[in-house]
Amino acid sequence: MERTVEADKIAVDRRAKVRVKLTVERGAGLVFIGDVASPGLRVYGRNRRVFVKLPRRVLKVEYSYEVSPCKRGLHSISPVEVISQDFLGVLGTNYEIFEDEVTIEARPAVSSPRMDLLKRTRARRLGLPLLLSRRGASSREFKEIRNYLPGDPLNAVNWKATARLDVPLVNEYEPEGMATVMIYADTTAEMGTGDIFNGALESALSLSLSLVYTLLRANLKVGLYLAGSERLVTPRIGAQAFSSFMRAVLSAGPSPNPEPITLAVERSKKAGKIDLAVIITHITPYKVLELKEAIEKLRKTFNCRVLLVDINPYGAMDEDLMHLSRIHKRKLARKLGVPVIEWIPSREKSSTVLKKILGGAYFAL
Repeated sequence: MERTVEADKIAVDRRAKVRVKLTVERGAGLVFIGDVASPGLRVYGRNRRVFVKLPRRVLKVEYSYEVSPCKRGLHSISPVEVISQDFLGVLGTNYEIFEDEVTIEARPAVSSPRMDLLKRTRARRLGLPLLLSRRGASSREFKEIRNYLPGDPLNAVNWKATARLDVPLVNEYEPEGMATVMIYADTTAEMGTGDIFNGALESALSLSLSLVYTLLRANLKVGLYLAGSERLVTPRIGAQAFSSFMRAVLSAGPSPNPEPITLAVERSKKAGKIDLAVIITHITPYKVLELKEAIEKLRKTFNCRVLLVDINPYGAMDEDLMHLSRIHKRKLARKLGVPVIEWIPSREKSSTVLKKILGGAYFAL
């Protein structure tokens, strides 16, 4: 018996194929084979089968099915159970277990506009310009080694790398005056509203990672603070830094720690200069005063602009409740004095709200 799983690390709602091969050489009768996926895994296809083993014939079978995680975290597929019984029931039932339990790590789904779409959006002045960060002369903050391009200064050539690879290579440094975006994602217990798979918390974390990934690709300096989980990823540059953000998000919230956004702002002072703060939360009447104080503190501490994303998790629960909450949330949002982007995850894809955020970021910066 042999079982292989296509991938043990996949994004939420993506699929991984599981292949099973079984060979039975002796005996005759019925063969039952199958495994069990944990509740957080959707199964596409049949993972439990029945086969007939005929006398003096080798039974060779192969089948497959797919699994897809419903939420981030660790999921499992049990060892494979094989139960065999002869046709007459004389020899009794034989029960065996094969293979080890398989653990699958599900990561939040990350979406990002295509680079060509970002360029078109920039041209229409509706989105974040890709080269917004390229202001001023180069700093001494190393970014990467890249191929030489006509016009590169001679002192930028990396002579050791060039000699080793026999290709002209240069050191590239980050430009001075780079815009810095700090994202504050609410992971407190209040974000547990909605179902466990697509509620406010999971939507906030998925959107945070998508925004981080897009801004890093746009050559901006990006930081992240998970309010409630007390996790800070200081502002970083380059797509290679994305793994640090992913690690911080994987096991975040919903936290019983009632860490207010104002305290999160205080604890993120080590981030240094911030040009734009993006707060991702679920606005409720109990949250308005806290958000107003946090916005005021951000302006006072960093002298930055603030953009807020309000997640409405009620769409997946009840249509009437969602419409009533929209009216109430808009009234609350007007009290905050900052641009507020509304997002109903059950009705809008994260890529859609991401474009709205990029548009707001463009004008904010």
